[in-house]
Amino acid sequence: MQSEFVTALFAWVAAHPGWMSAVIFITALSESLTIVGVIVPGAMIMFSLGALIGLGHLEFWMVYWWSALGAIVGDAISFWIGRVFHQGIRRVWPFTKHPEIITRSEDFFRKHGGKGVVFGRFFGPVRGTIPTVAGMMDMSWRTFMIANVISAILWAPAHLLPGMALGASLEIASRVAGRLAVLILIIVVVLWVTTWLVKHLVRLFQAHAANWLQRFYAWSQGRRFIGPISASLLDPTQGEMRGLATVAVLLLGGVVLASLSLSAAGQQLPSGLDQSLYHFFQELRNPWADALMVFTAELGDYQVILPLSLVVFGWLVWRRNSAAARHWLMALGFGMATNLLFRWLLPVASPVEVSQGLMGYSFPSSHATFSTLVFGFLAVLIAREIPLTRRWIVYLAAAFMIVPIAFARLYLGVHWLTDTLAGLCLGLIWVAALGLAYSRHPETGPIQWRGLLAYSVVVLLVTDLLHVSFDFRADMQRYRPELSHQMQAREQWWRDGWQQLPQQRMDFRGNRRQDFVLQWAGPQNELERRLREAGWQPAPAADLKGILLWLSPQVELRELPVLPQVHDGSEDDLTLVYYGANPQTRWVLRFWDIGVRLREGNLPIWVGSVSQQKLEPQMRLFTFAVDDPQTRAPADLLAPAWQGLRTQVVKGANPNERITLIAD
Repeated sequence: MQSEFVTALFAWVAAHPGWMSAVIFITALSESLTIVGVIVPGAMIMFSLGALIGLGHLEFWMVYWWSALGAIVGDAISFWIGRVFHQGIRRVWPFTKHPEIITRSEDFFRKHGGKGVVFGRFFGPVRGTIPTVAGMMDMSWRTFMIANVISAILWAPAHLLPGMALGASLEIASRVAGRLAVLILIIVVVLWVTTWLVKHLVRLFQAHAANWLQRFYAWSQGRRFIGPISASLLDPTQGEMRGLATVAVLLLGGVVLASLSLSAAGQQLPSGLDQSLYHFFQELRNPWADALMVFTAELGDYQVILPLSLVVFGWLVWRRNSAAARHWLMALGFGMATNLLFRWLLPVASPVEVSQGLMGYSFPSSHATFSTLVFGFLAVLIAREIPLTRRWIVYLAAAFMIVPIAFARLYLGVHWLTDTLAGLCLGLIWVAALGLAYSRHPETGPIQWRGLLAYSVVVLLVTDLLHVSFDFRADMQRYRPELSHQMQAREQWWRDGWQQLPQQRMDFRGNRRQDFVLQWAGPQNELERRLREAGWQPAPAADLKGILLWLSPQVELRELPVLPQVHDGSEDDLTLVYYGANPQTRWVLRFWDIGVRLREGNLPIWVGSVSQQKLEPQMRLFTFAVDDPQTRAPADLLAPAWQGLRTQVVKGANPNERITLIAD
């Protein structure tokens, strides 16, 4: 139902280009208007339009010119408002409640002058108010319009191109596997949400944290339990050890009590949500993403985290930053205590152990806790030494280490969602408490943050490369989904057992993408030998050189790589191509080992598909080799390869296709 709606929507857009042009123009205009631009998520809408261009549903130049025109008109209206109302703008919402918006734009305009109109369009904090401020400060129409037009011409592609890259990536990924396209979308959303949360939370706490802490400290004084804790953490004249020790005990005890309460209530871990998400990610598994996720998960392994922690501690001691070194040890000590305590008190089976019928330790995720403690408190040490306006960048960099590690381990099925969230929350709360105590006490002198950052980055890169070079293949094998083999007798398969084998390539959520028209019972080397003798060739590899050829608008089909395709989470095991008389087309033959064996000789049964590919230029920027689903392979295309073998043509699930059975 959803796919039918999307198809109908795109068909309507294609049939009504005028309406789409109007929507693009109004969106860009609204995003550029003062006050309105604060509400309209213009950047996200432009990014989405770029994605539709990359997917081939919209034409680039139409979107580009209408969005640029809308931006020009919107900024011109905002400029006119500033010239007409001048200082009266300050008495209009939201500027009455947030006068710093106008003040910040005025400072930006004074610093950059006419160039500020060009730069301001790309600078988020002043994006919607720079044209209005330019009008308030009596900038000439001629000067403003020159800057306005230049900035709009540059602004439109700056927002469209990232979306186009994502759309093209999704288009390519969907041809490999729909699950890969879904996973890419999930990763983009996770990273975007992480960026949004970090930016807004950091700015929120920077604006209000001092007031909140002061009010909390005043409220807590005189209270028997909370007062000494807050004084220990917030009062520079008192030591922080008492407060930190109490917070640590409360954190660990709270998690234990919560888990025991759930167990007493009959709500065992893992929960239904844990298991549902686990199965969802297992359905998304595909070889390309597996390699990326294993590499990402290895960033949180002890082979990387432990050397990084020791180097940071050694650097702090060497630079005589004793207070920072002490707090660093407290961060690591809390992680170790968490690991040991919960391993003993709260044994919860990990997803892998559940699938094997074993009981092990998984709650909370030690990887999530340790990565949050190490990267989070390292960010606290560095951010304390740089200006307030740039601290969110440091915290975002730490989040871009922590969140992908946690996500990768969820994807690989190493931890449950509950374990991961518990580990992240524990780490974040302890980092916040440590950072608060560290920043409020005068003994914490300045740190040479550039040296600390440089040493940390170098150690992280070196240890990760070493870890990957030694352990990547073993980890890929360890995290690989288990495959179960089925057995059939030869005559059973020949008679009707072939019907139990997959007859269509299965993608995400069971979507059928392509018919399997071949079933071969025999060794791979014999299959490949026969096909080569019949004129088939190894497919061009999807290496860097071949992928770069996609960027050429003029390229021969023989040069373009053949992308792998995924069936039920596994890539094709054998891919061959056949070139006929037409240089603009080629036949592609793919075979999968589906885990079915003949009892006689334990020979594998392979399923295969045949498709014709042709050149398809897109947006005059890329050239892809795409499958033509309407073309059927001629009967004599593969017949020479099966000479002398036992063959049988049967009618499959698709009434328009026939399946050829070949026995070696």
